[in-house]
Amino acid sequence: MTAPQSSIRAQLRDILGTREYKIPSGERFEGTGAPGLYLEHLLNLKTSNLDIPDAGAWELKFTSGSALLTLFHKEADRGGPTMKDVIDAWGYIGKNGRQNFRHTVCGQSVGYRVSNEEGTIRVSKIGDEDIAPYWSHNALLIAFARKLGNLIHVEGSWNSRTRTVFYESAEFLSGARIDQLIEFITDGTICIDFDAYIRDTGAVRNHGTKFRIKASDLHSLYTTREAVG
Repeated sequence: MTAPQSSIRAQLRDILGTREYKIPSGERFEGTGAPGLYLEHLLNLKTSNLDIPDAGAWELKFTSGSALLTLFHKEADRGGPTMKDVIDAWGYIGKNGRQNFRHTVCGQSVGYRVSNEEGTIRVSKIGDEDIAPYWSHNALLIAFARKLGNLIHVEGSWNSRTRTVFYESAEFLSGARIDQLIEFITDGTICIDFDAYIRDTGAVRNHGTKFRIKASDLHSLYTTREAVG
């Protein structure tokens, strides 16, 4: 186990001891990610959109409630159908009046399924195999290993109306089961989440294809867990 910096351990203990924080408005701490961004601020971590861990060799994730946790973003391989192809084939008119495709597939969902074929993970519409975005095993393994080899998982609760967050518990998860990643995606432990639509200009607005998991299933991805106390 690669030990987190002692300063991170000490800071987390202080944060859990304080527990309740009021997140200031009008800064960069906005949206559903506000509690996680504020936690990074409290830990003096520099944030970026790079697929690398937040705290040196450790990734930091905050969860509250039952929402799925995003592990990493990864678009389908370029050799397959584009996101526009997917929206054209599978999309529907959403509340925004545009052609959308917003759907989460966990192994198999209503109308869609994940399959493991010839070194790739594929998503297809049941009964219609013409469109099937795919990811090579290698691309997924690299994306997971680079960002999530070790994880600091902080749980709490968040009131967006009062902008109050409670950081209630934290643990270090290490020894990522990288060799089981493909199995986790195939059996639905890890879900594939699409979120894109066609703009009025005809261009695609893609919020990113995400690989997500229930917070309660995080432990299955790692061999070792250590509570912060």
